[in-house]
Amino acid sequence: MGKNLFVHIKVFVLSVFLLFVSSFLLHAQKKDFTTWTNLGFEYKLRSAFAVSAALEWRTKDDFGKTDRWGLQVGGSYKPLSFLKFGAGYETHYRNRGTDGWKFRHRYHVDGTLSARVQRVKLSLRERFQHTFDGYEDEFRMRSCAKVAYDIPKCKLEPYASVEMYNGLNRTEHFGVKRMRYRGGITLPLSERWEADLFYCRQWEQDKRKNIVGVECAYSF
Repeated sequence: MGKNLFVHIKVFVLSVFLLFVSSFLLHAQKKDFTTWTNLGFEYKLRSAFAVSAALEWRTKDDFGKTDRWGLQVGGSYKPLSFLKFGAGYETHYRNRGTDGWKFRHRYHVDGTLSARVQRVKLSLRERFQHTFDGYEDEFRMRSCAKVAYDIPKCKLEPYASVEMYNGLNRTEHFGVKRMRYRGGITLPLSERWEADLFYCRQWEQDKRKNIVGVECAYSF
């Protein structure tokens, strides 16, 4: 079992490493190192319905400054085992440098298709979001493909995902505005607590971000 576990982890880590290295070689511009921390809660109203809330903290400028605080609330409905719909609202309190701290707001709706092939879990999520701060409106379509591996007799679950942001504003013509390449491991901390440790490489037209993050969620 130990040898098989080592082989599975080795293959996964190598795949994610090659994905991230390729993104580094293709794009070499302004870089930043940041952290993302998220504490979430989910309550199942019924087997198909759930509501959630989360608090978020992000840093920027090579971990030197707080980038933003965030509050999220949402809900989800799963009519079928392979299909889930969701909606949510977020408010962000952002550090805008010389302009001080500013609020902005966001709402989103999404749908997720999921499947399992033996021990491999696959999912595809499409999300529409509208972000506004009283001065500007930003419309985005976010497409996220994710693959995870359920290691036999092991509580750790490695995963990798790729997410693409397409612009929906009038002059953006559905162009790619942002890419995220993420790899991580989820692990249960107790019967109700779960943690997600990850690294994310974010690409935008004029800048790059290297993100190390941890998310903890409590379900009841």
